[in-house]
Amino acid sequence: MHRQTIAAVVFLLVFLAACAAPPTAAPSAPPAQPTPTPTLTLPPAPPAEASPTPTQPTPAQPAPDLPTPTPTQPAPTSLPPKDCTDVAAFLGDVTIPDGTAFKQNVPFVKTWRFQNKGTCTWGANYAVVFHSGDPMGALFTNPLPPAAPGEVVEVSVNMVSPASGDAFTGFWQFQDPYGTRFGTNSGGQDLFWVKIGVSIYDESGAPVPVVGGGSPVTLPAGCSPQTDTQAEANLLNWINTARAAEGLAALTRQSALDAAAAAHSADMGCNQFVDHTGSNGSTWNTRIRDQGYQAAAAAENIYAGDPAFGGGAQGAWDWWMNSPVHRGNILSKKVTEVGIAFAYVPGSPFKGYYTLVFARP
Repeated sequence: MHRQTIAAVVFLLVFLAACAAPPTAAPSAPPAQPTPTPTLTLPPAPPAEASPTPTQPTPAQPAPDLPTPTPTQPAPTSLPPKDCTDVAAFLGDVTIPDGTAFKQNVPFVKTWRFQNKGTCTWGANYAVVFHSGDPMGALFTNPLPPAAPGEVVEVSVNMVSPASGDAFTGFWQFQDPYGTRFGTNSGGQDLFWVKIGVSIYDESGAPVPVVGGGSPVTLPAGCSPQTDTQAEANLLNWINTARAAEGLAALTRQSALDAAAAAHSADMGCNQFVDHTGSNGSTWNTRIRDQGYQAAAAAENIYAGDPAFGGGAQGAWDWWMNSPVHRGNILSKKVTEVGIAFAYVPGSPFKGYYTLVFARP
């Protein structure tokens, strides 16, 4: 019995020794686990991402989720998939017609009129955004008034005339809540703009001339614009038909005004720009004067568009008649004569360039 007892004790000690072996291995493992948990080696990584820092203390759970919450959370929770189309129709300038003259550093409000021609309702987070050119002190993002499909709204942006003297143009477009930009007219891509002239005044209040004119326009070698006499004849007919409907006298087509219009259409097409200020700094007044025409009153309409995609004479006419400023030039009681010119330049951005010059001697 004693031997059996001793044997049992020996067996029990061996058994307990065998059971104690795993715990001795375990203590060496815990130091490896606690180290990552309390260690402060994680904080240096989070500073680059401010939002994950609060969730980092429990590495086992947040770690797999950290890459996804930031980029993917806003879209499904705040904005549903877009299922409508945004298009705006430009109806005209309400304030600051193209070519309005300012002294330097003068605050003004530019207002355009548009119609919502798309299927989306303009509302929160729609904006009017700066595209290119000169912002003239305006905010780059401005709220777009709410408008249901088919509704007409007026859009205003606060601006300031630049401190330097020159002609300035700023181009604008719209942006939807998804950050997608869109424009005007059928393609929804056209920009709208504000164009002003700024004269610098000295301390006595006398204007200092800043725009030239009279130097000849230089066309790139090989640029020879094509004309379309039928398109020009159609425009003259439409002009006088519209004037007759308002009880106004017909305009007579005048050769010197034709020449001034032709020079500007060719300049725009060959030198690839669309503006009332010519590549040589000319204005419609100086272009008329350079043709030997002494005008008591003058105005100008321009238009650029690809005739193959709705930018022909009819497209120009429709655009002018939908713009209060340009329509006003066509129906002006101050003018008696007109010059009309179309220039087609295949390699240019818009291909077709129209100029109407209205005047009274």
